[in-house]
Amino acid sequence: MAKISGAQDRLRANPQDIGALVDLGTLLFEKGPASYVEAISVLEEARELGALDPKIFYCLGLMYQEEGLYPFALSEYKRFLRHYPEDKEVRLLTAKLYYRLGMLPDALSEYERLKFLNPKDPIIEENLGLSLWGNKHLDRALASFGQLKIYGGDFARRAEFYLGQIALDAGKYQEAADHFALCGAVNAELPGIPVQRVHTGLGMAFQKLGRWEEAKASWETVLKAEPKDSKAQSALREAARRLAAAKKAALKKK
Repeated sequence: MAKISGAQDRLRANPQDIGALVDLGTLLFEKGPASYVEAISVLEEARELGALDPKIFYCLGLMYQEEGLYPFALSEYKRFLRHYPEDKEVRLLTAKLYYRLGMLPDALSEYERLKFLNPKDPIIEENLGLSLWGNKHLDRALASFGQLKIYGGDFARRAEFYLGQIALDAGKYQEAADHFALCGAVNAELPGIPVQRVHTGLGMAFQKLGRWEEAKASWETVLKAEPKDSKAQSALREAARRLAAAKKAALKKK
């Protein structure tokens, strides 16, 4: 608080003291999200007066992102990277915002650069695979997710989910079911991916394979997590109907 008071005293003496504005803004930023709105106002004023300290761009980028102002955050990160082009943290934040904003070619370009500089980083590998998939470079996406499996743990489990979804989209239903089962989320949470998404994939694959009992169980699990999911409700009714018909037909054969 003493440092903040000191910066405020300097501004009372000279409201256009750029250094004091930068100091006050960054100190407010360091206080945390509750002070972000005030910090943004102070740092924006400093920039309007001609401040060029790159930490302004970094702080504003993080705060804009926290406030949900993603295009503004992206602009600040790009300004920061002009000064520090190899900064891994900010380049990763930039890539993630490109992806979030649907700017997929730009996201891919950033992740390719990050992968070149950090060839053994599983976080970068995972996001590179997602960007390749989003840009419809399926062969390269499959290779990337194959690499991701090597890291083991949750990275490998999520890779199985992505591979399962790609197989499902391609009509390779047995392959999809195998990948979804291998992702290990049938009986455990998969960090970063809601468990109902795994069971939705399993349910769709099992339905296409005519495995109605397994499809029914998958849709029941989806509805435990999302009771109002109308598509899952409809799919469960269909799976139950098909299962009952199959059992009835089996009894007639005896």
